[in-house]
Amino acid sequence: MLCSRMSCQEFQFSDTSSMCITRHTEPISDGVINPGSGLFDIYDNEQDPSTCFEIRKNNPTAESGEYNILPLAPQFKGASVKVYCLMNDTHQLEYITLPNRNIGNLPKRSNINCEKEMPYLSHNGVGKDGVTVFLRIRVQPSTMTVVRTDTTFTSGNKTKPHTFGSAEDCYSYSGSCKRIGTFHIDTLGTGMKFSTNITWTGKVYAGKVQSITRTQNGAVIDLVCGGFCGGCDPDGDMILYPNNLDIQP
Repeated sequence: MLCSRMSCQEFQFSDTSSMCITRHTEPISDGVINPGSGLFDIYDNEQDPSTCFEIRKNNPTAESGEYNILPLAPQFKGASVKVYCLMNDTHQLEYITLPNRNIGNLPKRSNINCEKEMPYLSHNGVGKDGVTVFLRIRVQPSTMTVVRTDTTFTSGNKTKPHTFGSAEDCYSYSGSCKRIGTFHIDTLGTGMKFSTNITWTGKVYAGKVQSITRTQNGAVIDLVCGGFCGGCDPDGDMILYPNNLDIQP
């Protein structure tokens, strides 16, 4: 029971029904409560959905679209997150819609021995150039980890789409030559960002990080990396965190 000098509120909670019953009561005099005053109100304490599966379970006619969920990822602590639910009969998947361009680019340029740049690719690089634009990224609500290999919502002209967050090129064998593959990450407008501690490492075939630039409180990241043909992957998972300085549209 919660009381002030003028009134009291009495609460009763049912574990079995997850319902909260409360009533507002008036005192007859200081310290004496009129047991007949107040009307009972019932409040439904059901948790908001934490996944798109729960949304479809609660509403079998729910269609694909934008919804708010409360992800179980501990870094969100019950904060609401807007996701795009891809709904069908076999699965319901969560995606974050990206208001700004997130794009990987493998340029059609090469400099095999770091002596002269050419406007084409050679050897194993032929046909691997192109861009991938991510319109949405898939996440796992239990951790808010990005499923980097999901290219369902992408566009571009690359035969084999980029993995989200990876930069690659087919520029040069030489480890002393610059790298020109890029990936641009921009989560502004989502209310989220990646950890400022996230790093990238070069992978096979002379993969090397050229530069990593972070702006907008870390919500915008520009990665330059490459090899022949090689590139860079994040060290570990790409996990989203709340960005308290970002105002969602």
